[in-house]
Amino acid sequence: MEHSPEHHIEEAEHAEHAARDPFDRRVTMSIAIVAAVLACITMLGHNAHNDTLRYQSEAAIIHSQESNKWNYFQAQKLRSHMYQVNLELRAEMLSVLGKSDAPSEVVERWKEQIKKYKGREPEEKKEAEKLDQEMKELQQKAHHAHLRGQRFDLGELGVELALVLCSLAVLTKRAQFWYFGLASGLIGTLLALSGLLDLFMPAGH
Repeated sequence: MEHSPEHHIEEAEHAEHAARDPFDRRVTMSIAIVAAVLACITMLGHNAHNDTLRYQSEAAIIHSQESNKWNYFQAQKLRSHMYQVNLELRAEMLSVLGKSDAPSEVVERWKEQIKKYKGREPEEKKEAEKLDQEMKELQQKAHHAHLRGQRFDLGELGVELALVLCSLAVLTKRAQFWYFGLASGLIGTLLALSGLLDLFMPAGH
């Protein structure tokens, strides 16, 4: 159903009146600002959650490498002990039989293996401990990124509520909704700023 020209003129007059209403202009301007703030907080929240997943993934990879390094270290140590036990058992058996412990090719090979494995132990242990430290640092970063993401989420919720209340203020022409909306937006923004400040602080603080 088509509207008459008079109807269109009346709608235009209402729109012009609304545009000239100082209260509507102020609330509309605040809605635009709140929407821009919301977009920024949402982006920061997504980045924080992505950082959490990235750090967790990197920590899992380092943990796997650390486990392999510790297993290798223990295997090297076990082999060294095995050769050491063989030497001690051989010496004890020879002592019981009353024979002298004459050098042999097998004994020399066992001693070389013991020397080789014992020489590797400090380096292998140091590398494993280094990987463990890296994993813990990544886990700590993931934890802080998660907490930062939670602050952004709460801030986003506060700013979204501000948009709703400001919209109600326009519809109902009641300033109370606008004031509550501004307060909610301010609280949400402060929460988001606390997360943003944490981004530039060391993880241990």
